[in-house]
Amino acid sequence: MDEFMRIAKLLEEGKIDPEEAGRLLEALDEGGRTPAAAGAAGRLRARLERADLEVRVREGLRAPVVEEDGGLGLRLEAADGGWQLTGTSRQRFLGAFGLLSARKAAVLALPVGVGLELRLGQGEVRVEGALPALKAQLGQGRLRFAAAEALDVQLGQGEVQGSVRITGGRHRVRLGMGRVKLALAEGSDVQLHASTSLGELRVRGGLQHRGEGRAQHFEGALGSGQGRLEIAVGMGEVEVETP
Repeated sequence: MDEFMRIAKLLEEGKIDPEEAGRLLEALDEGGRTPAAAGAAGRLRARLERADLEVRVREGLRAPVVEEDGGLGLRLEAADGGWQLTGTSRQRFLGAFGLLSARKAAVLALPVGVGLELRLGQGEVRVEGALPALKAQLGQGRLRFAAAEALDVQLGQGEVQGSVRITGGRHRVRLGMGRVKLALAEGSDVQLHASTSLGELRVRGGLQHRGEGRAQHFEGALGSGQGRLEIAVGMGEVEVETP
């Protein structure tokens, strides 16, 4: 069984909590690779246990702003050529059957051109506006983003949905259990490698297929394939829209 799928099953059975799942995902991370993005004007690193987070990309900002704290006790500091966001509020995980206290919600505003690096035990994340780079590790939850040019996502259980424009470099989405729905934006020049161990895989649009595989595995390319996007789901669905 894939390690991401194991983490998802442990979460589902209540044997670990989302914070523990996040630590396991971090341990699986291959060298902490962060997606590169040309022209990125710094990066915001956020690390939270349980929260719903809305991120809005805004013109005219020179630095990130916490617009709504939501009772999370958020602290924003300059660090390593970018910014660090942490929360002081701790919320208890009560095991299986959804016995959870209500998640708290926060709203962040990011300057145009700033990348986002997020580690979240449990919650939902929604990004409005385009990011040069998005890296996310979630134990359990949902990630939705409008647009990105570099992508590195690992999720134990839940859903990933968004649009990405890839013209070079290596990018990935790995999910233990749930659903991935991605759109490759116009102008992408990328090799696509998508697979699911148990579930359904659909690729729609003008992608030129080059490789073998049935429902569980797909290889193809847009343009000359300068970039590489790897999507792997243990149990669930993969859907990719192409121009």
